Amino acid sequence: MRMSPECVPCLIRRVLFETEEVAPSMSVAAVKNAAAMLGELFGDDVCSATVATQVHRETYRILGTRDPYKTLKRKSNEVGLELYPIAERFVESSKNRLRDAFLCAVVGNVLDFGIGTGYDHPSKLKKEFGNLLSEGLGHDDTQKIKKLLKKAGKVVYLADNCGEIVLDRLALNELKKFDIELILAVKEEAILTDATLADIKGLGLEDIVDEIVESPGFAVGVDLDSLGGPFGRLLDDADLIIAKGMANFESLSETDLAPIAYLLRTKCRPVADSIGLKLDINAVKLFERGYKAR
Repeated sequence: MRMSPECVPCLIRRVLFETEEVAPSMSVAAVKNAAAMLGELFGDDVCSATVATQVHRETYRILGTRDPYKTLKRKSNEVGLELYPIAERFVESSKNRLRDAFLCAVVGNVLDFGIGTGYDHPSKLKKEFGNLLSEGLGHDDTQKIKKLLKKAGKVVYLADNCGEIVLDRLALNELKKFDIELILAVKEEAILTDATLADIKGLGLEDIVDEIVESPGFAVGVDLDSLGGPFGRLLDDADLIIAKGMANFESLSETDLAPIAYLLRTKCRPVADSIGLKLDINAVKLFERGYKAR
């Protein structure tokens, strides 16, 4: 996805948020640095995820931390585990279990700290979970995805944030009812609240999927440079990629990979416009052919 002017204040808010989490006294230095970087990097011909990666890498260096969201990630998983029995009953009582498992996974995607449009604390998801489920899917391509799954051999599921990764269990369980090889990808390096191998320890995901791999490098979304290596070949060989969250859309929409099903909450106007959806809805959006967002 190409960068939008709205991405600039969003990134500044995020930098300020993570700075306040670990080193409030560094907020001026971190924000000044981010603003200077954005002045150099911003343009309508650059990928929003790539710019965000560069800004956060430098911010982490200034703050002297490798994981400023560590505490929030743990709390997010705790809330996800509290909500899981509710979500599980919701799916078990459904006449369309895959659709409603996708819905639960998407509702978890509202956890997005510091951007001003997500939920800035896990407790907010706990309070609003039922209301978000009652919204349903504002866009639903589940039936199209089912048709692909019936013919698929290998499916790669790109995880996103902590907290929602707990609710992803429901979607993974439903996907495994198809005759597929299911591979879960989490982050190799901690960035924002994205789930790493360390973050999913004890969640039992290895008992559901056939393999868990790491998406290489420090990157918002997918590191586009990694697509020339083994991880790129894995995605290219997949019969279907299921990608959670806006950052995965921002990066993968720069590629020709397909088919890709995006499971996300449209939390900002640039992403909503780029993916062709309404703002602030739960969405399951399938692109059966390569789609490059602008």
